[in-house]
Amino acid sequence: MRRAYAALTRGDTDTLQELAAPEFVVDFSRRLVDPFVVRGRDDVLAGFLSQSREPWDDWPAWEPQELLDADDWVVALIRFSARGEGSGAEVEANVWNLWAFRDGKPVEFKYFGDDRAALLEAAGLSK
Repeated sequence: MRRAYAALTRGDTDTLQELAAPEFVVDFSRRLVDPFVVRGRDDVLAGFLSQSREPWDDWPAWEPQELLDADDWVVALIRFSARGEGSGAEVEANVWNLWAFRDGKPVEFKYFGDDRAALLEAAGLSK
């Protein structure tokens, strides 16, 4: 996971291509602004990653603060930080991500924002 987040921060599509399964899905349907879902590793790398860079001065940083291995799931608390391209405004947020794995490769990434309870429930870890 640390390698994937480091590759995201560098915009390293070669490493991400190597790490993710061909059927990889990125799910930002919980995002308040411009929610979306992208299916297929090639579409994720071509579309989502290039769009992720557009509003920022440089590649945003995705820094893992906490990683929890839960069988076929990895729960991640990430510090996202970036600087607005036009405004220069600093943006920083702690967000929850949930990764699903099959055969050692990520097959799905789900964004949960600050909704830790929903993430834990989705991963089957709620009490």
